[in-house]
Amino acid sequence: MGSEKIAIQNFTLDYYRINTLVVGSGVAALNAAVSLHAMGQEDILIATTQWGGGTSNNAGSDKQTYYKLSLSGNEPDSVPDMARDLFEGKCMHGDIALCEAQGSVQSFFNLVNLGVEFPHDKYGSWAGYKTDHDPRSRATSAGPYTSRRMFEALAGEVKKRNIEVLDNHQCVALLTDKTGSKVLGALAINKAEKDYTRAFVLFNSTNVILGTGGPGGIYDKSVYPLSQNGSIGMAFTAGATGQNLTESQFGIASVKFRWNLSGSRSENSYKSNLS
Repeated sequence: MGSEKIAIQNFTLDYYRINTLVVGSGVAALNAAVSLHAMGQEDILIATTQWGGGTSNNAGSDKQTYYKLSLSGNEPDSVPDMARDLFEGKCMHGDIALCEAQGSVQSFFNLVNLGVEFPHDKYGSWAGYKTDHDPRSRATSAGPYTSRRMFEALAGEVKKRNIEVLDNHQCVALLTDKTGSKVLGALAINKAEKDYTRAFVLFNSTNVILGTGGPGGIYDKSVYPLSQNGSIGMAFTAGATGQNLTESQFGIASVKFRWNLSGSRSENSYKSNLS
């Protein structure tokens, strides 16, 4: 990693040259950084608008659910079966479903080894339970704040591995080549810098990973925590194309009093209650 200050007209920019820029500090972003570092890529920089401000560290429900290949009970399971169930939800391509199913056990035990306390017995059986549309007992939970436990474990691993983090740095644009077909880096604003002529930060990176989610910032009214900004618009502005973008919701929720409900109903039941 290299860094310096460069002058452009009346502006002084912090300039970083890195292999991989990870944008965001939620579970997805931190897991990407930790996984790459474990594979031997040490030239990594995390830029985040607010450390710990993502959905994973700020959301909870009565039973947050983590899905992986079934590891207990009598229900038979396999990678193709899990991939088929994911694909039948009509929200992801078959190849992505296959990759998610194939890597689910490794990802799960990575979190276990980092200290996330998923339920298990003394014989090494990792408890699972059935959920709607999933009869294979693939679901598990570490309690109402499962994703927060995941964030804490991964944040500790980021610190342990000395992966550099730039907090209060909001990425506002992806930089591309002249053809617009390749991302070369990103432009960010250092929110802690009061002098606007010194607040811009330039990243020259071989790879950029967007791990900031997206739904929190695309609606006029949102039940997401106020820290949820998302960056999906930044990707589209840079020329990315969207595919399989489904309508999203954060459970049954209110923008006023914070009802937090779980469970499901059939579509007909839902429509009848609206009429």
